[in-house]
Amino acid sequence: MSARSTFAVWAGKITTKILKFSGSGGTSLPGKVVLKLCPDILGHLAKDMKVICVTGTNGKTTTCHVIRDMIEEKGSTVFCNDAGANMLGGVVSAFVNAAGWDGKVKTDYALLECDEAALRFIVEHFGELDVTAVVTNVFRDQLDRYGEVLTTVNKIRSGLEKLPNVKLILNADCSLTSSLSDVQHKEIHYFGINAPLYETASSDISDAVYCIHCKTKYKYHYHTFGHLGGFYCDNCGYERHTPDVALAKVLEWKDGSEVVEMDVFGNSVKAEVMLPGGYNLYNALAAVAVAHQIGLSDEQIVKVLGGLSTHFGRMEEVMLGDSKLHMVLVKNPAGFNEVLQFLIQQRPTGTIVFGLNDNFADGKDISWIYDVEFERLTEAAVGAEHFYFTGKRAYDMQLRLKYADFATDKFMVEKDYKTLITMLKQQGQETFLVLSYTCMLEFRDKLSEFVPLAKYAKE
Repeated sequence: MSARSTFAVWAGKITTKILKFSGSGGTSLPGKVVLKLCPDILGHLAKDMKVICVTGTNGKTTTCHVIRDMIEEKGSTVFCNDAGANMLGGVVSAFVNAAGWDGKVKTDYALLECDEAALRFIVEHFGELDVTAVVTNVFRDQLDRYGEVLTTVNKIRSGLEKLPNVKLILNADCSLTSSLSDVQHKEIHYFGINAPLYETASSDISDAVYCIHCKTKYKYHYHTFGHLGGFYCDNCGYERHTPDVALAKVLEWKDGSEVVEMDVFGNSVKAEVMLPGGYNLYNALAAVAVAHQIGLSDEQIVKVLGGLSTHFGRMEEVMLGDSKLHMVLVKNPAGFNEVLQFLIQQRPTGTIVFGLNDNFADGKDISWIYDVEFERLTEAAVGAEHFYFTGKRAYDMQLRLKYADFATDKFMVEKDYKTLITMLKQQGQETFLVLSYTCMLEFRDKLSEFVPLAKYAKE
């Protein structure tokens, strides 16, 4: 470590302490301070470590959560930007927090959740390091920031191209993600699901209708959700890769988990995945691919999958008096449609809260809610007693559900989170909170005044 980089780490640590003393989270600003003093700080801090980067539209945080448990099961040490600050400043802050006052990070692994657009700026100083990159999927997300899906794929590609020795782990079922296989790499593995997940599911494939190579319309042997599944192009021959880690079938759907049969690099493995929602199975499979790569046995993998817990708004469960709250994050049409599939399976009889903001981190354009297939939930949620709407764009969400023929006599808008939480506590009902990103953060912050909650997953 140079004197300059060590001084930069000191400055970042002092900034973090000041921010926390003042009541702020300190997740990005310390990193920005450090970068001003030493722009190539990541190259210094990561030089003796193994780095795992997780990027993609949906599932980054949950996938990191599972990978972290896998690494710790191996007996190795790891730090992660758990707070969800996945831009360059947040990643640098995570490194600074992990470093000692000597400016060195002494963990075995750096596990980094990376925003798709920020990936290239995060990895540009990693050079010849031992880097594994997991790409979960690519969907439409925040059109005012990312543009269309091909723009997102190219942003990820530009980051991976800075890592000539990268080990790639790609979603075989995503035609957009799989196209990254042509990036120069040291090795590559795929994960995927070998059959439909549900008897009935969303058939929306609008994010990737046409072949990324020749623009011919894809055909499918089956869908899982969105544009994911057994795709193929009968014009140029581009098709789904055979995954190294595959879900063969779901043996049993449980309340909050799934019993599955997997093929893990040729071995048949049965496991219970303690994460609710079929879409979380993709996150688990990505983590299993990483676990196998770093040397975990099948028995260790099964143990970790069976001991998982939800956290920080990703199907997080909280008891508010007699009310059981399920907090579910939604960001885009594909992810929202999968949350609807989860709710359809639950057939809720209590309360559903829909929260929508249009802050920068959510995307200013909220027209995407009209691409969400709320009509699929109308019948399954007929037994729900209340539909509440909150957030800056609560009335827009209420109107969308009115168009979907929900019972409007059960509707209520309450933008004050504290009042809403008090009402939910008094009702004593099971409640599903379906919230956009900043809405979830704001709601959770107020909820912490009623029940003890960690500010972030781990600090």
